Amino acid sequence: MPLTDVTIKFLEMTAPGDLRPKRASIPGVTVARVPHPMPELNRFFYAAVGADYHWTDRLSWSLPKWREYLGQPDIDTYVLAVDGIPAGYFELKRHQNGDVEIKYFGLIGSFIGKGLGAHMLTAAAEAAWAGGAKRVILDTCSLDHPKAFEHYVARGFKLYRTDVVKKEIPN
Repeated sequence: MPLTDVTIKFLEMTAPGDLRPKRASIPGVTVARVPHPMPELNRFFYAAVGADYHWTDRLSWSLPKWREYLGQPDIDTYVLAVDGIPAGYFELKRHQNGDVEIKYFGLIGSFIGKGLGAHMLTAAAEAAWAGGAKRVILDTCSLDHPKAFEHYVARGFKLYRTDVVKKEIPN
C-alpha cells in the first residue's frame, strides 16, 4: 500500500456557550445513548460510516476486543435515527484531564446531506458538556468528508493544532 500524507486537524470547544446548535428540519430524528455495550452495533457503524473515509484501524477487531473497548466506563455510544432507522453514531471518550473527545462521528452515506450531521454534532457536544466536560475535542483529517472541517467550525469548534502524518491507504 502506498504511503500518503494525511493532514489531521484538532479542534476544541472550551465552553458550553461556544456551541452553535443546529437541529434537523426533518421530523422523526432522535439521538439516544446506547445503555449497554453492543460491540456488534459499534462494529457495524464503524464499517458502514468509515468505508468511504479509510477507517481501517478497527476493522480487524474481534467481538471480544470490541466488548473490552466498549466495556470501559469512559466510553459512551450514541445513535442517531430517523423514523427509527439507524442513520449515524458517535462515541464519546472521557479523558482523565476532564476533556471529552468525540472519538468517532459519522452518518451512513444515504443520510448525508439532510442536515443530520449538524443535529448529531449538536447532540454530541451537548452530551459531552452535560457529562461534565472541561473541554470538548475532536479531530478530522484530509481523508474525511470534504465538508467535515467546515461543519465542525460552523457548530463552534476552533482549530488548535494541525499535524501531517504518513498513512498507508489501500488502492
